Amino acid sequence: MKVKRIVSIFAVLLLCACLITPISTDAAAKVRVRTVKGVTSSYSGRMKYCYVNGKKIGLTKNPIFKKSGSYMGPVAAIFKNSGLKVKVTTKGNKMTLSYGPNTVVLKADSRKAVTNGVKSQMGAPVIHGTYTATGRRRWIVPLKSVCTRLGINYKLSGGKIRISGTTKSSASNTTAPTTEDRGTDTTDSKEKIKIVIDAGHGGSDSGASGNGMAEKNLTLAIVLAAKRSFDNDSRFQVYYTRTADTYPSLSQRANLANNRDADMFLCVHINSASASAHGTETLWSKSRNSVTEKNGLTSKELATAMQSAAVAATGFTNRGLVDRPNLYVLKHTKMPACLIEYGFISNKTEAARMKANTSVYGKALYNAVVNLMKKEGRY
Repeated sequence: MKVKRIVSIFAVLLLCACLITPISTDAAAKVRVRTVKGVTSSYSGRMKYCYVNGKKIGLTKNPIFKKSGSYMGPVAAIFKNSGLKVKVTTKGNKMTLSYGPNTVVLKADSRKAVTNGVKSQMGAPVIHGTYTATGRRRWIVPLKSVCTRLGINYKLSGGKIRISGTTKSSASNTTAPTTEDRGTDTTDSKEKIKIVIDAGHGGSDSGASGNGMAEKNLTLAIVLAAKRSFDNDSRFQVYYTRTADTYPSLSQRANLANNRDADMFLCVHINSASASAHGTETLWSKSRNSVTEKNGLTSKELATAMQSAAVAATGFTNRGLVDRPNLYVLKHTKMPACLIEYGFISNKTEAARMKANTSVYGKALYNAVVNLMKKEGRY
C-alpha cells in the first residue's frame, strides 16, 4: 500500500510540474535555413500552417518564419494544393509567378521584383535555400509583398496568415510600387533598424589615459563622427548613451538598448596596457551568442564585421575577437552586442593616430553597419 501511495504522489507531482513548466510557443522556435551559397541563418516567428481560400495549408516540414520584419513562406508549397491558380516556374536563380493578368519575376537573394514589367522593392529578399531540419530546398518569399503584386489578398490577424484570391486582379495595385512596400501591416514593411551606440566612459570616469589623452574624449569623438552619418540615413533609428561629457551608469547603457528593443548594441572603447601593446580587437560574449540572436544576426557575426572594419580603418595589428562574457554591457544586453577596442592609448604611435582619425573611424563604423545590414537583407 505504501508503494502504491508513493507512486500516486509521484504521479501527481509530475503532473503539476508539467502544468507549471513554461512551454515554448511555436513562434519562439527557430527555423534554420541554408542558402545555396552555404550560409546558414536562424529565424524566429515560426508558423506551421497558414490559410489559403479558407483551407488550412500544413507547413510543418517547411514552416513560415520572419526575416527583416516580413513573414517568409515557401511559395510553391503554399499555393500548390490551395485551389488558387498560381503558376510557379523557376530557372536558375529566377522565379516567375503568374496569377490572372499579373506576372511577377523574382531573383534569389534580392528584394527586387518586376511586376508586369514594372520594378519595385519588396519588404525582404527572396531566399532560395534548404530547411536544415528536413533537407528540403525551397523558394521562400516575403508573402505580403508577393501577394500584393499578384493581386491576391493577404491578411495577418491573431497570429495567423490568411490568403485569398480574387476574380479581378487590379493591375494598379501590383504595378504601382516603385520603392519599398509601406502598407499598414508593419510586419511586412521595411522597418527602421534600431541601434544603440555607446561611447565608453565619460564624465567623472575618464577611462584609460596616456600620451596626454583620455579615453572618454576619443570614444565620444568617434561616436559623434558616426552620428553625423547615421543622422543622414533614414533607414536607421539610432540611440546614443551619451553625446556629451556625461556618465551614464552601466545599467543605464544596457537598459537603453533593452528598453528600445534595439537590433544591435555597439560599444566604442580605447585599450590600454604597456607602451609596446598594440592592435585592434573586438570583445563579445560567446556564451550569449545564441540567446541574443535577433533577425538571424548573432553577436559573433556583428563583432566579426565591426572588427574587420575597425582594422581596415586603423591599420593596426588585428588582434581578433576576444570572448569577454563578464563585461556588464555584453552580459546584460538582449540583442547582438560587441565592444570595439580601436587601439592602445598607452602606445604613443597608436594614440597619435587615433586622435587624428576619429572621424575616419566613425565613418567606418557607419559603413560597417550598412554593409552588414545589406548582407542580412535589411538595408
